[in-house]
Amino acid sequence: MVSGLIALTACAGNDTPVNARSSGTTTTIAAPSCAKPATCTTRQLADAAGVLFGTAVSLQHLDEPDYQKTLLETFNSVTPENDLKWAAIHPKPGVWNFGPVDDLVAFAEKHHLAVKGHNLLWDQAPPSTSTTPKWVLAIKDPQRLRVVIRDHIATLMGRYRGKIDRWDVVNEPLETLGSAVQKNHFWRVLGNDYIAEVFRIAHAADPRAKLFINESTVEFMPAKAAALVALVKGLVARHVPINGVGIQAHLVSGTVDAARLEQLVGDLEALGVEVAITELDVPATAAVGPLQVQARTYAQALGACFVKRCREVTLWGFTDRYTWIDGAFKKGLAPLPFDVNYRPKPALDAIRQRLAAILPSN
Repeated sequence: MVSGLIALTACAGNDTPVNARSSGTTTTIAAPSCAKPATCTTRQLADAAGVLFGTAVSLQHLDEPDYQKTLLETFNSVTPENDLKWAAIHPKPGVWNFGPVDDLVAFAEKHHLAVKGHNLLWDQAPPSTSTTPKWVLAIKDPQRLRVVIRDHIATLMGRYRGKIDRWDVVNEPLETLGSAVQKNHFWRVLGNDYIAEVFRIAHAADPRAKLFINESTVEFMPAKAAALVALVKGLVARHVPINGVGIQAHLVSGTVDAARLEQLVGDLEALGVEVAITELDVPATAAVGPLQVQARTYAQALGACFVKRCREVTLWGFTDRYTWIDGAFKKGLAPLPFDVNYRPKPALDAIRQRLAAILPSN
C-alpha cells in the first residue's frame, strides 16, 4: 500500500471458476460460457475471460452476509489486506499469529478462490513499525538478520505451500516519491543486493510459487517507472527467480494516463515477467460527474492491462464501507465499485464491460 506521504493529488453454462482450487492444488476446468455477458456475475465474466480478478480482504468482515455475498459474486482471487504483513503475523520472536490467514485460506478453498500472499518483506524509510516489527528493526548484525528473514519466509511459504501460489516478495523497494532504492532497514543492514537475496530465499522456500515485486506510484511518475524497469531488468539478467511485477495503481488523483500505464506494462513484459495490477482504487474526486470519471478511470486501467498480456487485476477492497483511503486521506472519497451499502456504482459496469470485451468469442 502507498505510504501516507503521498499528497492527495445466473450465467449460461458452468459456473465453477476457471482456476478452482481443491485440496491445496489448482485445477483447470472449462470456463463458464458468458455468450450473454449480462447473465453472468462479474466473477463468472472474469473466469470466462481468463482473468484473475481479485480484491484485498479484511478478515474481520468475512462473517458479514452482504460483504461475503458481494465478494463471492464478484471476485475469483483474494489477498489478505494486512494479516500477512510481518508486524501482524510475526510480531515477536517465536510468536506467530496464523489464525486470520488460516481462516482466509480455508474460506478461499471452500469457495474456490485463488490467494495471493501480501507481503513477505516491506519496510518504509524512515522505518515504520506498522510494516516491520521493532524486534526486527533492532537487528543490526547482517548474518543474524539473514537467519531471521530466512526463518520468516520459510515458515510462511512452507505453511501455505500449494494454497498461496503468488507472493509479493518485496513490497515498495523504491522510494515512494523518488526513483532510488529505499534506504530502509534491510538495505542498511544487508546492502543494496538484499532484494535479489530475498527472492532467492523465497524461491528456495517454495520453488513452485510465483514471486513478485510490488511497487507504488509508478503509474504517474515516469522516472520511478523507468527505475522499476531497470531494477527488474537487472534482476532478470542475473537470473534472480522473479516471476512478476505488481503495479499497485492506487490512483489517488482519480485519473490515470492510460498510455503511460500501457507502456509500463509493455516494458516490463518485454523483460519476460508477468505484470499484474495489484491494489487498484480510484477516489471519486472529479468536480463534475465524479462517478462517471471514476468509472472511466477503472476502464482505462483495466484496458491498459488487457491490451497487453496482463491478466491479473486486484482491487484494494471493493466497498466504500471499508477502505484504507478513509484513514490515509479523508472520508467520503468513495474509491471502490460498490458504495457503503454494497450497491454497484458505474465503475462496476465499466469493469464488466472491459472483461466482456476480452471474452474468447470476441
